[in-house]
Amino acid sequence: MSKAVLLSIRPNWCKMIWAGMKEVEVRKTRPTLETPFKAYIYCTGHDGWVMKSPKAGVQKMDSRVIGEFTCDKIDRLAHVEAMGSNEPPKLQIVTPDLWYKPADELLQAACLTKAEAEKYLKGGDGYGWHISDLRIYDRPRKLQELTGLRNTRFGMEPVEITRPPQSWGYVRELEEVRNEQKGE
Repeated sequence: MSKAVLLSIRPNWCKMIWAGMKEVEVRKTRPTLETPFKAYIYCTGHDGWVMKSPKAGVQKMDSRVIGEFTCDKIDRLAHVEAMGSNEPPKLQIVTPDLWYKPADELLQAACLTKAEAEKYLKGGDGYGWHISDLRIYDRPRKLQELTGLRNTRFGMEPVEITRPPQSWGYVRELEEVRNEQKGE
């Protein structure tokens, strides 16, 4: 069973992802999956966002799974104090070899200011999920077309999704669900 992730994202951020402006999604947590993995974008809200697709005509985008991407990298964000400095800790990227580098480029790719990132993370650490191979669906899917995955002591168990996750949750990859419905 291939695991993927379903991310709940507000319409204003979905529009920036769709336009190719937002290339990183900042979150407080991360999945235990190794990169790369598939992530589905659930557009929250009810602001009446519609898009016109050449293949499918006018489509409702909010309260739908609007697309998918490959998360090919996750950067860890941490607050780091300069030794001997009275300045407040700065948000830095923790590199694989445990060095620190400024998070400015990552925040720019996430369309966030330092103040917005600090407000969201509330002084805690976070993660920058990199968006690659973005695919926006011609026909956005209803949430119920995905199958959720729940941890049990025996492993992952498929469950019906009745509401979107607060931040993100595990799901089965759509191709697997489609193949199962076809009887393959």
